[in-house]
Amino acid sequence: MTTGAMATVVQPARADYQSFNLAPGFTPDPQVGTGLSGGSHRTADCGFTDLPSAPDHVLTVTRPFSFLRASVEAPGDVTLLVDGPDGRYCSDDVNGLMPEISGSWPAGTYYIWIGDFVGNPAGAYRYQLFLSEF
Repeated sequence: MTTGAMATVVQPARADYQSFNLAPGFTPDPQVGTGLSGGSHRTADCGFTDLPSAPDHVLTVTRPFSFLRASVEAPGDVTLLVDGPDGRYCSDDVNGLMPEISGSWPAGTYYIWIGDFVGNPAGAYRYQLFLSEF
């Protein structure tokens, strides 16, 4: 994982993508979000994503998790970029070509982008984002 800072004002997730408000013990588990990977913004470490001001998903953690897993399934090579109160994380190729970030998640707001390495429109993959305590 890579850490760093994103100095951008981030807006809520686009209406066609899901936002989540979660606390430990949420149901159903997993929570699932969908969308298309990639975008026109090239990151230094996580491929192409939508603009920093347009996350694919917004996750609000209302109480801290001692363990939460964010994983992605897609038909192609995608990345998972999370910017939250404890830093910025990029994941790639944890489960085969699929990304995953897991561990403790403090309370706060997390902005999530699902990227790819080709960029739009050729690199867009339909994906599923899974948020689970297991």
